[in-house]
Amino acid sequence: MLLGGDSFVPETRTYTSGTAATETVPGGAVNVVIKCEGGGSNGAQSGSGLSYAGSGGGGAYCYKSIACAGGDTMTYTVGAAVAGISAPASGSAGNASTVSGTVSGGSVNMSAGGGGVATSGTGGAGGTATGGSTNTSGTAGASGAGSGGAGAAPLGGAGGASGFGPASGGNGTAPGGGGGGSGNATSGAGARGTVIFEYT
Repeated sequence: MLLGGDSFVPETRTYTSGTAATETVPGGAVNVVIKCEGGGSNGAQSGSGLSYAGSGGGGAYCYKSIACAGGDTMTYTVGAAVAGISAPASGSAGNASTVSGTVSGGSVNMSAGGGGVATSGTGGAGGTATGGSTNTSGTAGASGAGSGGAGAAPLGGAGGASGFGPASGGNGTAPGGGGGGSGNATSGAGARGTVIFEYT
């Protein structure tokens, strides 16, 4: 990892929202570590007062360290949360967190995918990541009793607990936790993702 000049103070920028937003490298920085966590998916709702439903999958994680120069720009999107549902249906996929652009050290094209779709009987798959030097998948959600999948380490939050029958599913914890499924109430929300830029 390169270190900035004596006058540059290391800076971390953490984003919890943003769609196609512009990130500009601060003057004096010579290296950036980029960390992305995808959003979790929500839980399904089975419509049964005597069962569970599939819980949402956790978001993926990716990491990259690359040389940069002041004034370089990148574009980022933070995977938004996915609300729980209160009628019988499958859940929705979690939203990806992405970073793209060209800096002095080369191109950046990172994607930390959101958790997969949960159905009334099957938990959502963990999200998958591409474009990082490290790419880690999220954890799958439970297909019955259990919880939503955790977002991928080291940033990922826990999944929400699944709810039996009339019990609601728990919300996933940000960033990246999947929501718990519910038999006959409201399923848990899939948590938002995050994007982090660490400059030196």
